[in-house]
Amino acid sequence: MKTETINRVILNSNNELLLILAGPGKPMYQYVYREAAGVYWDNSQKGFRSTPLREWTISDWFMHIKEIVKTSLNVDLKLSNSLIWENIPEIEQTKIKSAL
Repeated sequence: MKTETINRVILNSNNELLLILAGPGKPMYQYVYREAAGVYWDNSQKGFRSTPLREWTISDWFMHIKEIVKTSLNVDLKLSNSLIWENIPEIEQTKIKSAL
C-alpha cells in the first residue's frame, strides 16, 4: 500500500472538503470518482475533494475520503506533522486527529 501525506485540510467557499497532498499525486487518482462515493481528485489543487457538505460533519467526510482512497486506490492518507487547517473548527480538528 502506498502512503500519501496530507499537508492541508481546507473547507472551501463551496462547502467542499479538500485534502491537499504534500506531493503531486498520481494520474490514477482521478479514477477515485468511479466509486460513486462523492470523492473526487482535484488535479489543480493536487488533492481529494468531497461533494458539498450537507448532512455529514467535516470529520465524517474526512474519514469517508480516507477510507474511499484506501479501498479504491490502495493509498493510505496520513497527516503531515506541519499540517495546515483552513476554515476547520477546532472541535473537528480534534475529532479527526483522535480518529487516526
